[in-house]
Amino acid sequence: MEGQAGAREYWFSAREVGQALALVAAGETYRRAALAARIAAGRTHGELTGHRFRRRDPDLDGQLVANWVDVLGPIVCAGELPSSWPRRLALDSLEFRIDRGERAGESFHVFAAVGHEEPQRPRLWRMAAFPRRTEACWREFLTGLEGTPELVLSDFDRALRNALAAAFPRAAERAPELRLRELHVKRRLENALAPLADQPQHPLMVGLERALWSEGDWGRFETEARRTNEQASPPLPALMRWLDEYGADIACQAKARSWTGPNSIGAVEAALRHVERAFLGRSQSFRNRARLDQLLELMTLHANGDADPRRFADRLRARLHPRGGVPPQQRPHDDPEGVPSLIA
Repeated sequence: MEGQAGAREYWFSAREVGQALALVAAGETYRRAALAARIAAGRTHGELTGHRFRRRDPDLDGQLVANWVDVLGPIVCAGELPSSWPRRLALDSLEFRIDRGERAGESFHVFAAVGHEEPQRPRLWRMAAFPRRTEACWREFLTGLEGTPELVLSDFDRALRNALAAAFPRAAERAPELRLRELHVKRRLENALAPLADQPQHPLMVGLERALWSEGDWGRFETEARRTNEQASPPLPALMRWLDEYGADIACQAKARSWTGPNSIGAVEAALRHVERAFLGRSQSFRNRARLDQLLELMTLHANGDADPRRFADRLRARLHPRGGVPPQQRPHDDPEGVPSLIA
């Protein structure tokens, strides 16, 4: 038995709602997804509304689909995303600055985590929005799932690394190995070696290419760096400061380096670039943190190939059936007027 076609008190069937949710999961705007749903349901409006100086097309009212994301998104996502961290984890974040409108100059951040579980390809594990990129926000993100990963890869974000030390390990679990992204390490070293930039054949510049590959390679690079600093005129103070702060960590990282990785956060960056493209030109429209988090969950499903409109429709039918087809309360996460939860 197919079950109820759609939620009671809705003018749209589960099929049309599922299609709209799959569209926004793929990065489509609320307005375009709403138009697609109205066309599919045969519920388009014939005329523009508003006064003559400010006409609007009611078929492009994005609030329709924004409400579906808020109320029905949790229903289609329930049980579909991981509840615990993977063994190997890569983390990064991206800031979204608002450059127009009354909120120009404000910003919010999207945090992302990718799991590296062999033999599967990297899989987007979690995304969430935060008003700031602070240690407290990162800790909230990390404590949102259970378990402790064995290895965590990140960049030099000190707030993130402090949060990792505070969030892990969980009770009766081992602390994870914290690794720094190799590309960022190499760039920091290149900056510190700027006085030698015009000497590409210098032993330090040549050794840098292999320095992170193994414990032996790193040991030779660090030994040569300290010898060169003693003989250089002028010396290399920036390089020495960097080695004093991070040298021991990089030595441990090189010793345990695995060719199977992860040694790069490229997969996390790719996921965040997709979000950036989807939000291009409309960052100022996101005000509600809970609603944006739900959109990011849908986008996570899409990134992993799990945002199928037919499956979404089937879940809506099956999961609303025990409620007699009645959807949950509408707009449950509205912010108090004038106090957007997404902006610090």
